[in-house]
Amino acid sequence: MKTTSCRFLFSAVAVTGMLLSGNIVAGSHFGISTAQAQTTYTSAQLSKWLKNTGDTMVGVVNSDMSAKEKKDKFLTLLNQDVDVDIIAKFCLGRFWRTATPAQQKEYVELFHQVLINSITDRLGEYKGVSFNIGKVSKTEGNKFSIETILHRPKQPDVSIQWIISIESGTPKVVDIIGENASLSVTQRGDYTSFIARHGNSVSALIDALKRQIAKHP
Repeated sequence: MKTTSCRFLFSAVAVTGMLLSGNIVAGSHFGISTAQAQTTYTSAQLSKWLKNTGDTMVGVVNSDMSAKEKKDKFLTLLNQDVDVDIIAKFCLGRFWRTATPAQQKEYVELFHQVLINSITDRLGEYKGVSFNIGKVSKTEGNKFSIETILHRPKQPDVSIQWIISIESGTPKVVDIIGENASLSVTQRGDYTSFIARHGNSVSALIDALKRQIAKHP
């Protein structure tokens, strides 16, 4: 079972250094505070948001902070600006409806922990990254697609498409698409296949995630 929660997400985060919004100064990062939450954004506003958040994230990746300091920073940023709960729910697929409320709560908590472990494990591999923002397109509902190109030292450039939701009133990452693959769709296939092979037991997935976390240094 591939228990690396949203494995493509981990790879893309490390590669781009841009998934987690860098609101180090709360409410002022791209000029829209919680009190100013809105339901529509211009392409220019969203480009500025991703540029600012990406710059901050890259700054953390390229900094001399200790591993623990980086992990603490990313955990705060992850919970603040990525809709991890929505991604976790989607990755569980049809089994979300069959899980008990207690299982749903435990699974989402484990999903957060596996995610942050996987992100911080690979940060050292991507010092020196930079990026460019490309086209912003409206998709279904209150979602937008933002194209980016990541530049990595001595490696080919990477094209990543970010899916941003504004349903909550502020932008949040809900998916990434790269190498013609959606992170959420890919991981949902892994999780639902694993559960199906284990008697349709959500508890089996929860136990697998617990074991993965227990093995993490």
